This record gives sequence, C-alpha cells and structure tokens, in this order.
Amino acid sequence: MPNDNFYIVCPYYHKVLGNQLFCNGLSGDKRFSTDECFNKQVFSTRNERNLFIKKYCGGFNYLNCAIAVINEQLQTED
Repeated sequence: MPNDNFYIVCPYYHKVLGNQLFCNGLSGDKRFSTDECFNKQVFSTRNERNLFIKKYCGGFNYLNCAIAVINEQLQTED
C-alpha cells in the first residue's frame, strides 16, 4: 500500500494483495492461534477496499469490525 494515504492501526491487519484484504483470523482447529490463520475479503475495486480499510483498520475504532471483535473474543478465551 505504498501509494495509499492512511496508516493501519488494527492489530489484526495482515496485508493487502490487489483488491484482497487479509486479516488474522480463526480456525476450526484450536491448535492454531489467530495469528496463524487468515480471513480473506475480496472487494470489487481498490477504492472499495481502501474505504473499508480507512473505516475499520486505519483508526482506533477497529473494534467496529466483526473480524476484530471475533479475534478479541478468541484472545480472551483460555
């Protein structure tokens, strides 16, 4: 994202690849932690992807994202 004009704050953000956004995620197998698994979201356009990133990943309101909420819940279960 070197040409994009925002920073990533969300600790669950992993990377972007084209119109795809990868975030740390969950697995059906409890042997894998959330930082070993990834959720992939595919957007229609780069602009759509960037709007999502700005809304959810680029600020401290990232807990409005369902993926972050699930990851937070999984981190506290043990």
